[in-house]
Amino acid sequence: MRRHIAAIGMLATTVLLALAVPAQAATGLLVVNGVAHRNPARGCYAASSPVSVQNHTNSIVLVHAAANCQGPVTAEVDPGQSATTFGASYFVF
Repeated sequence: MRRHIAAIGMLATTVLLALAVPAQAATGLLVVNGVAHRNPARGCYAASSPVSVQNHTNSIVLVHAAANCQGPVTAEVDPGQSATTFGASYFVF
């Protein structure tokens, strides 16, 4: 029983630490539909289709088919890569 309680405590601590990690901005320049974003914050952003992404950051960018980063991913744009695809939103990691 004592080991079970200790395991639950360790799990709870791990979850709290994971949630406490602050959101970080991508480092570099992200150009979406011709608009430059320097060091964009992690999160979901609206876009108009077609979505043109030039990723000069250190983070991956996912383009989603629907608003609010819902629906299937239509493109994964790795650092240093570019893509043009249809979509309504994109997520910066």
